[in-house]
Amino acid sequence: MNHFVFVVCGSREHTDTLNFSLKFLRHFSRARIHVLTDTSRNEASIEHDIIVDVKTPEHLDNHQASIFLKTSLHRYFDMKAGDLYCYLDSDVIAVSPTVDEIFNLKPEPVLFARDHCPFEEFSPMAMTCNCQEEQETHNREFFAEINKYFPRNVFSESHNIKDKQELEAAFSRMKQNSLKSWMQALTYGFKRYLLPVKSFRFAGFRFNKKDRCWLNSKHEVIHFDFAYHSKRVKNLTGIWLDPETNRWYNAQNKDISPVVPACEHLSEHIRNKYGHDIPGNWRHWNGGVFLFNQNSAEFLDYWHKITMEEFTDQATKTRDQGTLAVSAWHFGLQNMKTLPVRFNFITEYQNPDTMWDAEKGYTMNGFKTTFEPAFLHVYHHWGDESWDIWQSVMKIARERKIL
Repeated sequence: MNHFVFVVCGSREHTDTLNFSLKFLRHFSRARIHVLTDTSRNEASIEHDIIVDVKTPEHLDNHQASIFLKTSLHRYFDMKAGDLYCYLDSDVIAVSPTVDEIFNLKPEPVLFARDHCPFEEFSPMAMTCNCQEEQETHNREFFAEINKYFPRNVFSESHNIKDKQELEAAFSRMKQNSLKSWMQALTYGFKRYLLPVKSFRFAGFRFNKKDRCWLNSKHEVIHFDFAYHSKRVKNLTGIWLDPETNRWYNAQNKDISPVVPACEHLSEHIRNKYGHDIPGNWRHWNGGVFLFNQNSAEFLDYWHKITMEEFTDQATKTRDQGTLAVSAWHFGLQNMKTLPVRFNFITEYQNPDTMWDAEKGYTMNGFKTTFEPAFLHVYHHWGDESWDIWQSVMKIARERKIL
């Protein structure tokens, strides 16, 4: 028999997220769906009929209690031969009738998906070092300096990603070899380079010739002539961009580029404490979706044991992915086959390659290819109606009458 399992503990926010995701999973799946929880901790009720209530240790906070249940969930089910279980984080949303196809796969002894970043980028989020704060401070200082010379704080345009994508798509269509695209290109060239006007419209957006910026209907900058402005910045400040490496340098040729927070502290911690040498470029597992059965007990018991031990280690934050990485290497599973992305599509709000379009569907490479995910892992910007990914969720809800 096939089973899905959610875990939730504590605040109304998490329970509301779970209740939302339950509606989608019940719509698309025929499998049995369980919710594992400690009801004594919950601020709101769970809208489901199969609830496994487990009393968690009182000294744990709600976040720790959720991880306690997640890493020991196999102990609360009478798993029989042939039974297959799939754990889901509460922010994992079923969006396709193909969700039950995950049970065609086999855990040996478990089966997780890869995370969206390498281990060294996860490290600052798992350790109590100051690397994330220091590198984010560097990024803020860089942008604060360079934004003085670019029009309208153009590097804070993440909320305009969809408008930018629509404009770029219009330019792509204009480059197609057709009579219509040729006529459009001629009209565009005439307006931009020959017609004596301060601005003109193209594809629903307005181009301001003076500052060479594209604006949407709300007069927000969504795109700009980067070559023009970067040249201007170099003339004014000495700061310049190497187009081959996409790195920024100051007048002394020192690399001052914004960086993605990353460090080696988690790898060092694991090496010193557990004896496993995990390289920084290893793509670790994501704990949001995984398969398990009665043969997974040894792995899950070890993951649970060391996760509980890490709760008392001041060097690490309350997470379960670092100990999941240790468990993978402890059992020699670090190179095993992982879940296909479609069963744990980790949606990143600030990743321009992760998108949805009503006609094209979903992509994780800027529409070089498209695919149909079974689950969306919406780990941030939950409910953000300006985000195309969330718009896709609500479109499914309306069409399927789920909510």
